[in-house]
Amino acid sequence: MAKEISRLQTIAFFGTVGASTGKTLVSKRIERPFKIKEIAASFAPGVNRLMNLEFYISPDDSEPTAKPLTGTNFLASLGHVGYITGDDERKEMKTEVEMHEGGYYLKVFADNSDTYEHTIDAQITIELFYEVPE
Repeated sequence: MAKEISRLQTIAFFGTVGASTGKTLVSKRIERPFKIKEIAASFAPGVNRLMNLEFYISPDDSEPTAKPLTGTNFLASLGHVGYITGDDERKEMKTEVEMHEGGYYLKVFADNSDTYEHTIDAQITIELFYEVPE
């Protein structure tokens, strides 16, 4: 009989989104079942809530610059808006979203409505599950 163990891993997403456009950043393929535990994002001074970040679980590694994205926006499935935004602040949000099988990607989509480019700086912490023989 096998027992299940887990470990936490934080996946960093960092890049730049151009003015009046969108950008998708994609993780490597997650081969194990996992649970999303926390998301975090930093917004630089001057963003003025003109850049929104959306967080997705997706079956593919496509990187579109406009919506729709494949997969599930897990903030939209849990709340009345599907994004976070800010200005000169860091936001951290606990969550519990489980994937019972591997083979998925995590995505951060930045939608920038500003006339200036902005930095994308986000993290998703997941708990990976492993079966080990006893």
